[in-house]
Amino acid sequence: MQTVILLTIACFIFGAIIGSFLGVCAYRIPNARYEPIHEGVRELEEPISIISPARSFCPCCKKQLLWWQNIPLVSWILLGGKCGFCSEKIPFRYFFIELLTGLMAVLCLFRFGATPTGLAAFVFIALLIIITYIDLDYMIIPDVITYPTTIVGIAIGIANGYFTTPVSPFLGYPFVTSLLDSFLGLLAGPGVLMTVWWIYFKLRKREGLGLGDVKLLAMVGTCFGIFGAWFTTFIGSVIGSVCGIAFVLFRRNSMNSYIPFGPYLAIGATIFILDGYELGEYLLGTTTLTRWWIFNAL
Repeated sequence: MQTVILLTIACFIFGAIIGSFLGVCAYRIPNARYEPIHEGVRELEEPISIISPARSFCPCCKKQLLWWQNIPLVSWILLGGKCGFCSEKIPFRYFFIELLTGLMAVLCLFRFGATPTGLAAFVFIALLIIITYIDLDYMIIPDVITYPTTIVGIAIGIANGYFTTPVSPFLGYPFVTSLLDSFLGLLAGPGVLMTVWWIYFKLRKREGLGLGDVKLLAMVGTCFGIFGAWFTTFIGSVIGSVCGIAFVLFRRNSMNSYIPFGPYLAIGATIFILDGYELGEYLLGTTTLTRWWIFNAL
């Protein structure tokens, strides 16, 4: 038991450290390259990259952060959510990203164990977190993430289908088991969104979905196959519809307002990765519900 607790704590700390890096990526990848859709995103005059400048800095006073000001979660609390130099408010989102990523690392550990599949699942979820925040700020899903990950998904299908055995795959479930599985996922998921995009465009004479959403679903499909792509689309659509209606009812948006769909797809994909098959069975039948009831009753 003590070993499990220590491993869980170590996993959470590792995830929080990665989360700090994800916050940097979400800020630096689109900064000064695209126009943010709302106020609060501090734009710099010149583009920056993930590796340059190497050290984190305050976007307001431009001063480089001290080493202890980069400690995940702890530094934000110690600084009271403000820059240690100019006292500019540090958005809570950075604290939340670190906390969320730490929790996702722990959930991947619980779901897959300390395995290559668990690590790969965590990396994929980490990419979804970056996509979510960029889409919320700029309403874009960067190709620099979707294209390489789509290629990686195809490579996973090749590795699992031709260089390993079903008993000992390169990466286990929920990742694709063959190149055909990956290819069908690539076609099926984006095909659904493209159909929705075309119908909405014909009816409303404007785009209802961005092509970035299609690329995101292609990325999901190549890594997790047809079921993963369709599950992501279904769950993302349900959550997006509920949130969209809530935003309209609370007058935060109008019926004609654009709402980023990428974050909802990211939530759907994350749910699938962590236990999508079980949830899918529950949605489509009573098998899982019955098994869950019997297990808990006993």
